[in-house]
Amino acid sequence: MATYKEEVGTAVTNYAGNSPSVVDGEVWYDSSAYDFKYQYENVTAAGSWSTGGNLNTARRFIGGAGTTTDAIATGGYTGSPSALTESYNGTAWTEVNDLGTARYGGGSFGTSTAALLGGGGYPYKANTETWNGTNWTEVNDLNTAHSTCGGSGTTTAGLIAGGGPAPAAALTELWNGTNWTEVNDLGTGRYNVASSKGTSTAALLFGGRTPPGGATSAIRAFTETWNGTNWTETTDLNLARYGIGGAGADNTAALGFGGYATPPNGLVTNTEVWNGSSWTEQGDLSTAREYAAGTGTSTSALGAGGDTSGPSTAPTAATEVWTGAGQPVGVWATGGNLNTARYGAGAAGVDNTAALTFGGKVPSVSALTEKYDGTSWTEVGDLNTARGYLGGQGTQTAALAFGGEIPGMQTLTELWNGTNWTAVNAMNTARGTLGSGSGTAPTSLAVGGWKGPGVAVEVESWNGTSWTEKNDMNTARNGPFLSGDNTAAICSGGSVEPGVQTKAELFNGTNWTEVNDINTARYNGGAAGTSTAAIIYAGSNQGGTLDAETELYNGVV
Repeated sequence: MATYKEEVGTAVTNYAGNSPSVVDGEVWYDSSAYDFKYQYENVTAAGSWSTGGNLNTARRFIGGAGTTTDAIATGGYTGSPSALTESYNGTAWTEVNDLGTARYGGGSFGTSTAALLGGGGYPYKANTETWNGTNWTEVNDLNTAHSTCGGSGTTTAGLIAGGGPAPAAALTELWNGTNWTEVNDLGTGRYNVASSKGTSTAALLFGGRTPPGGATSAIRAFTETWNGTNWTETTDLNLARYGIGGAGADNTAALGFGGYATPPNGLVTNTEVWNGSSWTEQGDLSTAREYAAGTGTSTSALGAGGDTSGPSTAPTAATEVWTGAGQPVGVWATGGNLNTARYGAGAAGVDNTAALTFGGKVPSVSALTEKYDGTSWTEVGDLNTARGYLGGQGTQTAALAFGGEIPGMQTLTELWNGTNWTAVNAMNTARGTLGSGSGTAPTSLAVGGWKGPGVAVEVESWNGTSWTEKNDMNTARNGPFLSGDNTAAICSGGSVEPGVQTKAELFNGTNWTEVNDINTARYNGGAAGTSTAAIIYAGSNQGGTLDAETELYNGVV
């Protein structure tokens, strides 16, 4: 009788480990793991908005500068012109030093440490101020007062164009770091416009209203590009509107969002992306608004404040963060390092902006606890019992620390209330080097570990009072990283014979399935987050070297 190999052939390749030249959709047999493997497709995300931290003061007509993780929002209207300035760190806004002159609707551009605001109202102003990261300084005025105008460039080479009143609606002025110079006008004068932010020699101006003003003004979709000398009309926005938020690197890549369109549309959530020749509609804002502060690029932008009940009646403090289409899904990126390098730590957290780590070895057993805000780590209250190789679950304000080694494997469990640790009911099976992660009190998950001797495949669930055994993993592993809870989790890395792994498995509440690997093989580190927004950090590599590296996971493909 003919064999399967003789009839079918060997279409599935055999490797001792992962395929050395893996491609999307490839299936191979891993002879070292005695298992078939599949490479998921490297898909990319659609452009979308997510929620950021609220401004401290709701307002509209705000100037913006910087990036999604390092920005300022300045001026605006709260019922009267505002001088407020707030700084954003990617998570929260902090009030910093005020403008010298309160105003709204000025042209803005630059960075969080070198920004410019020119013009504004009301009454119309020509005042110009520059920001050095700490203070605003009055510098030379615009030649003509503008308000609700567009700005682009840097504090040494900038541009402001358009805006009210009607005689100024087509004017363009260039800034050389000292003085303003009037240059060639817009093709169509208008106010309540938006602009790209990046450069004074390759700018984009879009949307707005044409004079004479008020209810008689026409809402426009016009788009014009600036080449350093002249404006050229190009492809219109898909939806005409004014009070639109704007961001972008230059006249080849920009973002327009929100605004007020001709009724019955009114306030809109529409987001459009400019590719240098045309606008494409993509993911909408969560909240319809006009006159928001806009800054960043077409792939990573910030929209803060504005009006949520047009025209101009209900200011908001809400902030949204744009991640452009084409960003990879299911990949890891570098985050901030721990203060103390260690291995065998427990961990918890909501997602990759709010994590907690505790215990571990440095190299002796430690009770240290640190929390992560999306950017950096801060030391907080210690565990009651110092130990390494422990598991962790929960959030920054309600977490569990369980198991571990002192030496000797432990069943100890401690509960964190945001300030202190308290001893609670112990685990069923003593073990260390468990998977650490981020379940809440009633949905915590303890995965794998070392039972001494033997690698554990067991999984236990915490219900707020006690531990109960759940379905085992497919592959026993020692010291893995776990993010998620008992309904959805991702488990990665760990020590599995013959050595330290990069393997990751996804849990759907019942079964475990292999997904994309982590970048660096390691074990005995910390993890937090969910199965689609995970963070792993620290650990030890194959040679035993301590690792302070952080990796972030943004989804599952």
